[in-house]
Amino acid sequence: MLLVSPALGCAICGSPTTAPAAGAAAAPGLFPGAGTPAALPSDVPFVSLEGPLWMAASGSLYFSDVVEANASGARIYSFDPASRHFSAVPYPSAAPISTNGLAVDPAGRLIACERYNARVVRVEPGAGGGAKLTVLADRWPSGPAGSGQPLNAPNDLVVRKDGNFYFTDSDWGARPGPGHAPMGVYRVSPTGELSRVLGLEKPNGIALSPDGATLYVGSDTQAKVWKLPVDAAGAVGAPALLIDGPTVAGGFKVPDGICVDDAGALYVTNNDDAVKAIVVFDPAGHQLGRIPFPYRPSNCSFGGADRRTLYVTTLHAVYALPVPTPGLP
Repeated sequence: MLLVSPALGCAICGSPTTAPAAGAAAAPGLFPGAGTPAALPSDVPFVSLEGPLWMAASGSLYFSDVVEANASGARIYSFDPASRHFSAVPYPSAAPISTNGLAVDPAGRLIACERYNARVVRVEPGAGGGAKLTVLADRWPSGPAGSGQPLNAPNDLVVRKDGNFYFTDSDWGARPGPGHAPMGVYRVSPTGELSRVLGLEKPNGIALSPDGATLYVGSDTQAKVWKLPVDAAGAVGAPALLIDGPTVAGGFKVPDGICVDDAGALYVTNNDDAVKAIVVFDPAGHQLGRIPFPYRPSNCSFGGADRRTLYVTTLHAVYALPVPTPGLP
């Protein structure tokens, strides 16, 4: 079920406005130029990894160990490729916090989806070497304190160069209880204004094109990815179907994470035992090939000094592989 924000009209009623990804009869081959995924050795007993993010300023990879419901062990980790060392990232809470998607704003500050806490926050250095937390979104409609309904479980997010950022709010891992806002996709403007840009059942992966003019959003249960135009100010237009899972040769299910290379190709993690692959598409939605994984991939990020290493989270491990084209973190 796809819901449309009233501001968008009925842009996707009936037939899709863009042809879905082509599905050939024969299964496609491997994505050209990609290496073989290799797990990064770790002694940490990771539980449920998500949200990989390359931090160029520190030359390290951040990622979330979700550990549902703020249970013990839920935290953000970093990985230093030079030392091959994993470490916990300081966070402004002594208690475990189940984060999911991570991003960095134009000022270099970390933004995190606090899944079980149903909010999106900014984390930055605080007094005495600690960390300071600012809540950026937690209720819809936003307004005076106590107004609106709490979000469900913010899942993934992406930041544009001008400071606009966009996040998905699904009910996966949501805190039990009535009165949540409808699931959907949200925008936070550079001035902090929250707006709902798309109503969507179980939205998950989200990404931007290299020029920031197209927003990509996937839905787990529908096995589809849509594209939406984004104007110069950051406002989002009507959605058009880009990838229709049932038509994708070789299988396409549970499009969890999405990352984009400098040529505009989409790398979509299929977090499903029947697929267990990253499926790569060109900007028009045509399949370019597949990168198989031994376990279900949950999300991805380009990293390394030349941005040609693809870091991929699975349930219990982080994988890395070389790719031919650099991409966005």
